[in-house]
Amino acid sequence: MAGEAPGAAVGEKGPLVVPELTAPELRQRLRERVPELDQIARCDLEILSNCDSAHVGPDEWVLFARTIRAQWKRYDGIVVLHGTDTLAYTASALSFLLRPCLKPVVVTGAQRPLAALRTDARRNLISAVEIAARGPRGAVSQVTVFFDELLFQGNRVRKRSASDFAAFESPKTSPLAWVGTEIRYAPHRVRKARRAVPALKPLFSRKVGMLHVTPGIPAGAFARTWLNELDALVLVVYSSGTAPTNDPEFMAMLAQARGRVPVVIVTDTAHAGEGGRADPSLYAAGRELLRAGCLWAGEMTPECAYVKTSLIAGNLPRRNPFEAFHRLWKTDLADEG
Repeated sequence: MAGEAPGAAVGEKGPLVVPELTAPELRQRLRERVPELDQIARCDLEILSNCDSAHVGPDEWVLFARTIRAQWKRYDGIVVLHGTDTLAYTASALSFLLRPCLKPVVVTGAQRPLAALRTDARRNLISAVEIAARGPRGAVSQVTVFFDELLFQGNRVRKRSASDFAAFESPKTSPLAWVGTEIRYAPHRVRKARRAVPALKPLFSRKVGMLHVTPGIPAGAFARTWLNELDALVLVVYSSGTAPTNDPEFMAMLAQARGRVPVVIVTDTAHAGEGGRADPSLYAAGRELLRAGCLWAGEMTPECAYVKTSLIAGNLPRRNPFEAFHRLWKTDLADEG
C-alpha cells in the first residue's frame, strides 16, 4: 500500500492533524485497529507522503505513479490511502500516468480518522483491500476510487460532501461495484478502442488556470492580468455547456486566447442537456464557445479536465504546440470521457 498516511484526531471535537508516523508505526496501528486485513491479503506498507492532502499536487502524483510502476510485479493490487480534499485530482492523475493499468489501483480515504469514534476509515480500508486483492481483474484492473459503499472509476469522481460518509460521487457514469453483505460488480464495461498516442512524460504544467464562469464575469481583467502567463485555461461553464457569449469582454478574452492558449470548457453539473448529457452544440451560446475555438470536455469532471489539461500542456513540443494540444486533447487517454 502506498500514499498519504491516515490522519489522527486531537480530541473528539478538536482539530485534525497528520501524525508523523513511520511505516512500522502505521503498520502496528493498522494491525491493532484493522486485524481483518490479515484475513484478506498479505499487505506491505510504504509511506510516500505524510502531509495534509491539501498540499498534494503534481510532484506527489508523479511520485505515487513511479513507485507503483516500479512495484507492479510484486503485488496483486495496490491501495492508496489519501486525504479527501484532493483525492479526485490524484485519482485522475494516476489514471493517466499508469496507463495501461496492469493491476488494480484502489484509492480510498476516510471522513473520520482511524482512531476516532464512528470512523469510516476501517470499513473503507477493508473493502478497498478486498477489491484490490480479489476483485475480478477485468473490472478492477484500472485506477478506481472506493468510498463508503461504492467503487468508482478513478477519473470520474468528485467530492460531494465534507461531512457525509458518502463523500464522493461519480456524477456522469455509474459505479463499478456496490458493497453490502457481498460485493456486487457491474458487468465489465467494454473499453473504448484507443488509437496509439505518443507516450506522455510525467510532466504537469503549473501554468494552467481554472476559472468558474459567472454572470458579469470580469473577463477583461483576467485577460489583461494573467491570460498571457498561462499555458492553458479551463473554463467551468454553465450546466448546459454555455457561457455569457453576449458579453463583448468575455468574447474578447476568448479571441485573445485563440491560437495561443488552449481553452477547455467543462461543466460541473451532474446531469444536464438532452439524454442526461450536457452538449454546448445544442445551444446558441454554446455554439459560440465552440466557434471561438474552445475545446469541449464532454463528460469529464472539472478535476479530470484540469489534470488532463495540465498533463498535455506539460508535454507540448516547441514546434506547433497549439496544434499538438488540440490533437492530444481529442484523444481518449484513459476512458476519461
